Amino acid sequence: MVMEPRPDERSADVPQLAVATKCPLTAALIAIGGKWNLICLYWLDSGTRRFNELRRLMPDISHKVLAATLRSLEQEGLICRTVYAEVPPRVEYRISGHGETVRPILQSVRVWGQEHLEWKRLENETEQSKQA
Repeated sequence: MVMEPRPDERSADVPQLAVATKCPLTAALIAIGGKWNLICLYWLDSGTRRFNELRRLMPDISHKVLAATLRSLEQEGLICRTVYAEVPPRVEYRISGHGETVRPILQSVRVWGQEHLEWKRLENETEQSKQA
């Protein structure tokens, strides 16, 4: 007997902060401030992905940390996790509607990161030329 895939989609309708806060910056950092949070959101912003695909895209993250990061992003309402009732089970992750609101932050951080890397490269060249 072949089982038809039935999506069981879960996402937090109203994200609950792990720590009660009224500070907007604290709330933002709780939601997206982890080391891997923005990187996960970056990869999920370009499409639905499975767990192992995310592991391949982020080879430096451990299985345990990726699982915890995805769980945290789901609790914050930034991603949706869909479990298909088939054998073997299939789980997919995608950015939620609320998660899409992080897109301008992702783009800004990426641009700043490129500029920062260029600044560091120029600083290193300047430092090396002083030593020569």
